[in-house]
Amino acid sequence: MKRRLYYILALLSLLMVVTGCDKRDCNGDLDGMWQMLEWRDKENVVKATKDDMIFYSFQLQMADFRKVGNEIRTSLKVTPEQIIIYYPIKYKGNGHDGFLPMSELSSFGVPEDGIMWIQVLTGSRMELKTNNQDILIFRKY
Repeated sequence: MKRRLYYILALLSLLMVVTGCDKRDCNGDLDGMWQMLEWRDKENVVKATKDDMIFYSFQLQMADFRKVGNEIRTSLKVTPEQIIIYYPIKYKGNGHDGFLPMSELSSFGVPEDGIMWIQVLTGSRMELKTNNQDILIFRKY
């Protein structure tokens, strides 16, 4: 009887392990943390460098944008050609998030339309271009 109980418990444990965590990275090389190395506008003027400490993080259908004193989370849609950022939110306290206008992401290099075209994407380097012709270069962090 004890032997059967051990087999049943072992089987249940195995089933929980196999089905317990179903969330996997779904964005290929994009998933993970990225440090902005350089951001240039269409006139080739440098708007930010790695010294500005701007970071992007992508996981599942979410993106996180960070720099000193500011963090904004968004929803994310990825295609092989582009990244689409939408619904920026910021934690307001007491368990509540507040929606923000897309313009709040401008200091991170994200345009108001939220569309960023993938120029280069490898496991260690990413280059994005906006419809405003800004170029953003990142390294995997």
